[in-house]
Amino acid sequence: MARYEFIDLPIKGGLKAGKTDTLEECKEIIRRKAEEGWELVQVLPLGNEKTGIGLFLGYTIIFKVEEALEGTRKENF
Repeated sequence: MARYEFIDLPIKGGLKAGKTDTLEECKEIIRRKAEEGWELVQVLPLGNEKTGIGLFLGYTIIFKVEEALEGTRKENF
């Protein structure tokens, strides 16, 4: 059974301002979660749902980790 984790990361600065702080923080989160055994599923860019796709607000980073169900065991065949 898989367990999922969602991390919301609001934008800081932006590419127009010449800053990539949010992107670098996103990369660091991915590296850290991978070390903890989590698998990256997807990075979703988030726009403003009211105004459409013109306004970028941040990212949602989705991770998953496989967990054995209690009372069961995984066997390799």
